[in-house]
Amino acid sequence: MPYFDPEYCEKRCPVCTRARQGNRFAQVLQKIESIVTFGGCPWGRARQRKYGVPPSEPLPPVNEARAGKGD
Repeated sequence: MPYFDPEYCEKRCPVCTRARQGNRFAQVLQKIESIVTFGGCPWGRARQRKYGVPPSEPLPPVNEARAGKGD
């Protein structure tokens, strides 16, 4: 597992996963963390580079019509 794996933020981070589910306390912690670390934790930044969305937002749904176009 890479040191700053974006999948950790996406699936296992106790703060980010709960914040994306709407937990207010986790959202506040996430905002404080972003301020203290000048942009979020390394795992959250890696997730943003990979998926193009910040750690506080869920991944956009996959458009099946667009995904099937390449076949």
